[in-house]
Amino acid sequence: MDHATRPQLTDDDRTDLADTRSRCPDLDTVADLARGIAALVRHQGTGQHLDAWIDRARHGGFPETRGFAAGLASDRDAVVAGLSHHWSSGPVEGQVNRIKTIKRQMYGRANLDLLRKRVLTNP
Repeated sequence: MDHATRPQLTDDDRTDLADTRSRCPDLDTVADLARGIAALVRHQGTGQHLDAWIDRARHGGFPETRGFAAGLASDRDAVVAGLSHHWSSGPVEGQVNRIKTIKRQMYGRANLDLLRKRVLTNP
């Protein structure tokens, strides 16, 4: 979220946030990791900072971030491709979701021929 669209905190919110951070120092670490991965995804660069983020997440001391980082590392080539290419599989995923919805509506009532007709006639 850029600065123009970021919600502004009230003075009470800032005080509460400072109090929470003082009680839970790990919150800053987790928030920093979340901002880091969000920036990697949002800015669609070359993925050059991905390895540094994975290293920080692996050594951050949180099992959830370690697991997420391990998943990213195990499929690193796909993650880098997703971060660096400007095309999206969103339209394809939308069509797959639409077909699955139609299929669920017809559960137990039809075969592939009727599904094909419904998919082709429903925009």
